[in-house]
Amino acid sequence: MNTLQITQQVVNQYFICLQQASLKPIPWNIYHTNCDPAIATLDPTCIYFNKVFQEMEQHLTVRGLTFYLTWDTDKLPSYGDNVVAILLGDEHCRIPSYIHKVRAIFKTLTTRLMMRENFFLQPSYLNLMILIQFLRSWLIRTPGLLNFWFHRLIGAKIAHIYDIPLGYYKQDDLPVKDIVERQYDIFFAGSLMPNHPILSWRYWLRNPKDIVRKQMLSAVKKLPTKYAQLKIAVSTTNDFGLEGKFYTDERSYSEKLMDTKICLAPRGTVLETFRFFEGLRYGCIVVAQVLPDSWFYQGCPAIQLSAWNELEQIIEGILQNKELMQIQQEKTLKFWHEKCSEVSVGNFMAAKLNSP
Repeated sequence: MNTLQITQQVVNQYFICLQQASLKPIPWNIYHTNCDPAIATLDPTCIYFNKVFQEMEQHLTVRGLTFYLTWDTDKLPSYGDNVVAILLGDEHCRIPSYIHKVRAIFKTLTTRLMMRENFFLQPSYLNLMILIQFLRSWLIRTPGLLNFWFHRLIGAKIAHIYDIPLGYYKQDDLPVKDIVERQYDIFFAGSLMPNHPILSWRYWLRNPKDIVRKQMLSAVKKLPTKYAQLKIAVSTTNDFGLEGKFYTDERSYSEKLMDTKICLAPRGTVLETFRFFEGLRYGCIVVAQVLPDSWFYQGCPAIQLSAWNELEQIIEGILQNKELMQIQQEKTLKFWHEKCSEVSVGNFMAAKLNSP
């Protein structure tokens, strides 16, 4: 056996499997300092995971592993005890079909389908839409559950599935700015669905993400009537009637977020959202609704609301106390570094893969 063959056996290999071509893996050299630009162009989340993998490599004691960063819950380019899947973007919390064919799976958006709202105890249009979405996801994930229980029943080796954070998306590396020196009191940037005609089924069956975000923006819209001095920046992908009434800024999303005291992080299609982690990373005071129970949310200093109509009293209590804001910023940055940063997640993944 020549030297090249030996090296190929002991070096860990990394690939990205694009959503439209998951069986055609693209080789990924994770040792580029700031992520290979060609890889980062394919998907911006690779910038975060490139740093995660670099940190993980420093602590891995196992070699010869093949890592696939993928969005596919059904198939991978290869299988075996040396294969590790990093699964992104599955909003239905599915258990991958290949759970019995790989060494381990690290997954954003978890496999535990959660519904914190109870339509029957608290009936509302929002809770009804959440219930419908929940039932739809259960239906979609049923084949994966049956596959899991079948292989468990016959005694097949089942890979562990570990929850990992979403990370950040298209976020620059910027020096952290003292929170009291930041220009914006409140900032939100995100997508909203356009209004549909009343005869469209989309008018009646709306995504909970869209309902919640419009509730949040409605609460934000009321703030200047009581707090005229507030500097609020809102940027949405369609016209919600807010942009012209608030402070406008042509700087990038990252620059505006770093200049923000309070980052609003409403739910996406599921409870988790990139905005939440991006706000933590930049040392903002993050305001969100109820968070999932994954390990990297436990002990989080983010302010959690039960409903967005509570926003006004939260704002009043925070912005008038500079010392409290600085304490909250310190807690937020500490939490990011200890639970969600590339270093923390890389160490977590290495520990799980090193364990028997």
